Amino acid sequence: MNTIGAVEADRLFAAAVARHQSGDLAGAAALYRHVAALLPEAAAPLVNLGFAWQGLGRHDLAVGAHDRALCLDPGKAAAWAGRGGALMAAGRRDQAARSLERSVHLDPFGVEALNNLGTVLAAQGRTAAATFVLRRAVLLGPDNPQPYNNLGAALIEAGAAAESLVACARALMLRPDNPEGENNLGNALMELGRTEEATAAFRRALVLRPDFPEACTNLSSGLIDQGACRQAVLACRRAIVLQPDDAKAYNNLGNALRGAGLLDPAARAFHQALRLAPDDAEIHYNASAVLLKLGRLREGWAEFEWRKRTERSAFRNTPLPGPEWDGGGLDGRTLLLYAEQGYGDVLQFVRYAPLVAAAGGGTVVLRVYPSLVRLLADLPGVAAVVSSDDPLPPYHCHLPLMSLPQRLETVLETIPAATPYLSADPAAARRWRQRLAGLSGLKVGIAWAGDPRVRERGAHLMDRRRSMSLAAFDEVLRIPGIDWVSLQKGAAAEQARTPPAGTALVDPMDEVGDFADTAALIAALDLVVTVDTSVAHLAGALGKPVWILSRFDGCWRWLEARDDSPWYPSARLYRQAAWGDWTSALGHLAADLRRAAVS
Repeated sequence: MNTIGAVEADRLFAAAVARHQSGDLAGAAALYRHVAALLPEAAAPLVNLGFAWQGLGRHDLAVGAHDRALCLDPGKAAAWAGRGGALMAAGRRDQAARSLERSVHLDPFGVEALNNLGTVLAAQGRTAAATFVLRRAVLLGPDNPQPYNNLGAALIEAGAAAESLVACARALMLRPDNPEGENNLGNALMELGRTEEATAAFRRALVLRPDFPEACTNLSSGLIDQGACRQAVLACRRAIVLQPDDAKAYNNLGNALRGAGLLDPAARAFHQALRLAPDDAEIHYNASAVLLKLGRLREGWAEFEWRKRTERSAFRNTPLPGPEWDGGGLDGRTLLLYAEQGYGDVLQFVRYAPLVAAAGGGTVVLRVYPSLVRLLADLPGVAAVVSSDDPLPPYHCHLPLMSLPQRLETVLETIPAATPYLSADPAAARRWRQRLAGLSGLKVGIAWAGDPRVRERGAHLMDRRRSMSLAAFDEVLRIPGIDWVSLQKGAAAEQARTPPAGTALVDPMDEVGDFADTAALIAALDLVVTVDTSVAHLAGALGKPVWILSRFDGCWRWLEARDDSPWYPSARLYRQAAWGDWTSALGHLAADLRRAAVS
């Protein structure tokens, strides 16, 4: 090229850069192409052309421009970085990661390439690698908010929500009008249980960027946790308008509708979510709760099996060796039935173990939590009951107890509801009757709180909705003709030491070591009053009258809009009339207690 041509190319390149910086990407792309024609051996105009194409959303053209640049200069880090960014935007993550890794190898100090590489690694689920790369990006680019944004998001996935807060705060300090930073901050706060602060952050994100579907969906999660489920429905619908193919938004819509008590619309929302994401185990699991609560048990049990594939499932992360039982004949084999989830779940579904044993053809062994071993030791037909703290016993096939209804095709009409299917030790029950003989009124056991499970965010939030304080029972405890006996264990049991002023409560729980002891105590009572915890299931399994206080978004096992239970003929339900409203439920309970006390 002659001198005049070179000068013209330089002039056009400078003009292209100026247009690029001003935001005229189409004009810049046209000039870069002209420069590339004038300078066919130069890689720089092709690299810049690639970035312009990417800014215009023409990702394939961007990749092509960077490829041409790399043919001219294979060691050009900017071209590998641009190619990786374009591939990432096109959703070609594996190729993007390889290009970005090449860029970082050539230029270990390239902040943009490090940032994009960390983002791709996080999207691939390589969380540890992503956080490592993004930490390097923020060290090299301490004034760049984007790596802090992405580091904040990656740290949440890594389970380091507290550290994520620091990264999010830095991103927002560098750029206060940062909707992604506010959204990430909200997610970190949600993980830490600071729900009100989280919803405020999501709202700020939406003020900054009203068309931010992810922030809408995240806002709905915060609103659901606070019980503002109808507001959450609106947030989900806004997210769906913005991004109609987002399965997560439909999943949250299903959760919000379920929380609002709108079960049929919730089932439809989950159905739509699964149409968009048919292999998402969390959505299947959420759908199961609605179907089971509607009494559509056959469909519900099938969806409930997906719990085994959810991200934090013990089935997925620490599976038992050997095949699962398919529900057919045992043919001389040993079947291991084992506990999962909570104590109440074991107590409810252990009713199936004798049925399986009675079918014959093999041997049934039961593996449960240590505090249940003594209570369940005499289950009919079960060859052995072992502790989950002990090594696995020999077996040929296995199944969690909560999968038995699905294997045995249980529907509402075939629930094995004969009670009692558990029993207390007669001698121990007799001793408790003697101990309580001095009480002259109706002897009523009471449990007011479940296990808070503070390390499990979802379970902890649920427990806050189902549990009460003993003080909330103040008026109930004053009803004449009733003698109250605490059945409360755990941290909440401390409240029994200082019951509401002017009330009396017998607290024998220091002498209760396991569920066999609790069963003996319950056998000496006339009635049990409890929130939805393991005590409810134990009393029901013993055939003892049990009155259960249920939260507004009650567990699927209590079905909907009924005050009885097909699982426990002796149970009676007292439901919240609105989210968090224990007043009405306690009022109905008190009225029935007054009648029982004088009958």
